[in-house]
Amino acid sequence: AWVLGKEAMLGHQDYKTAMLSDIKALILKHEAFESYLAAAHQHRVEQIAAFAQELNELDYYDSHNVHTRCQKICDQWDALGSLTNSRREALEKTEKQLEAIDHLHLEYAKRVAPFNNWMESAMEDLQDMFIIYTIEDTEGLISAHSQKLTLPDNDREKEAILATHKEAQRITDSKHTKLSGSNPYTTVTSPDPTQFIHSQWAKVQQLVSKQDYALLEEQSKQQSNEHLRRQFASQPPSQPTQPSQPACLLYTSPSP
Repeated sequence: AWVLGKEAMLGHQDYKTAMLSDIKALILKHEAFESYLAAAHQHRVEQIAAFAQELNELDYYDSHNVHTRCQKICDQWDALGSLTNSRREALEKTEKQLEAIDHLHLEYAKRVAPFNNWMESAMEDLQDMFIIYTIEDTEGLISAHSQKLTLPDNDREKEAILATHKEAQRITDSKHTKLSGSNPYTTVTSPDPTQFIHSQWAKVQQLVSKQDYALLEEQSKQQSNEHLRRQFASQPPSQPTQPSQPACLLYTSPSP
């Protein structure tokens, strides 16, 4: 009677939709069940088998029925042990999967937050208006622009972040683990992290190209202005013309 319902309990796949904290609780519960199973019932089953063997050796008249009932109990016990081992293995395997996913989620959150802040800050900076008076101002802006927006380095960071998210998704899909909820460590997840990051990155690239063009255009303009300034400065100063004296000053009045 004690075995009734235990097989269904051990075959329950509640771990497939559990979170990591739930899995750890299920493992503790299962370990307690295994301890109770071994402590309370292992000895009883062994006693039943020993009694059946003793009756058989004594040529008990109903030893055949005793043996049949004993075999049924042993078979149920073996099946219970097999289910117990299978559930423990499934719980431990799921725990490892969820720990790996949790680690990847945490790694993703640590990297995506500053990267997203950088993209938002870069987009704001790239849309700022600039006022330039000299070619030195233009060159300073171009230098600052190239140093701040190191796109190759940030592109590698973007790919690393996306690879982390992709690996977490791969583990989820390949192991048929149904996660309830999204990454608990960040809000940069919806509706699709990959699509969101690619979209933000495309906006940054577009603004970078736009500002590159504007700075090069302004540089060309300032170079032209500088050329005109130098050309004007190289010209010799013009000599001022002597003003002619008025006719009234050249006239000498006759002597009286």
